Amino acid sequence: MEAPSPKLLTNLQLDALSNRIGANADQWLAKKLKPIKPKKPNPDKVARRPPKTISNPFSGHLMSLCDDRKKAYPLFAMDIIEGIARLDWHDRKIGKGGISKPLSVRRIITVLEWLPEITNEAIEEFLGLKERHARRYVKAAELAIPRMMKCRPDSLRYEMDGIEPPRKPCQWEGSDELITPSPEELAKLHRDLRTLTEYATAEEYERQYPNKYMGAVVVALPKRELVHQLLEQGKAVKAIEREAGVSAKTIRRWRDDRAA
Repeated sequence: MEAPSPKLLTNLQLDALSNRIGANADQWLAKKLKPIKPKKPNPDKVARRPPKTISNPFSGHLMSLCDDRKKAYPLFAMDIIEGIARLDWHDRKIGKGGISKPLSVRRIITVLEWLPEITNEAIEEFLGLKERHARRYVKAAELAIPRMMKCRPDSLRYEMDGIEPPRKPCQWEGSDELITPSPEELAKLHRDLRTLTEYATAEEYERQYPNKYMGAVVVALPKRELVHQLLEQGKAVKAIEREAGVSAKTIRRWRDDRAA
């Protein structure tokens, strides 16, 4: 005996069944799922602030540091840089664990020497530091630069501003045992050390002042005779210069005049 064939649903019946199941599913989801609220846009992410940039006027003007020679530090700013390096950069409370090391003085000076514009990204690349640690050196440079500008020496200020330093008058640098000469004595010494034939020839001096002194200067004739005598003895020009008190240039000229 053959089994009865199943009764199949028509297309209309299938559409009605599908609509009824879909409606039940929508009701169940509406009860179980919470509505999703739209997120508000974050203004910090939409328009991020530009990175802080510090202009460094000391770039190229400080003594650079090299590992293969003695370290050279700008002495006028060491109190400022060392004080800033020892600040509490890690902001740890008393009794809290961890090691709060100060910043490196050498790194601060290296940044001030080489970077014309100090930014967090520039220090990260230049010193090989992470973002948080590099941000401390940016803040250290920001604190140090205005204080260093106030206490910089005049020589560095002239160099940074491109100003020619004022000229100072020459000063007497004698030892404690020597007495500073007066202007009159310096003028007399300048006259005594002048070349005898600066204002007239030796023959004119000889005719005008025969065998006499002119102030504190001996007439050219005795000096010249002494030089000729020493030359005839075969002495060197330098030895005659020390003994007769006549410049080597004058001795050679007198020797050439006599030979001519």
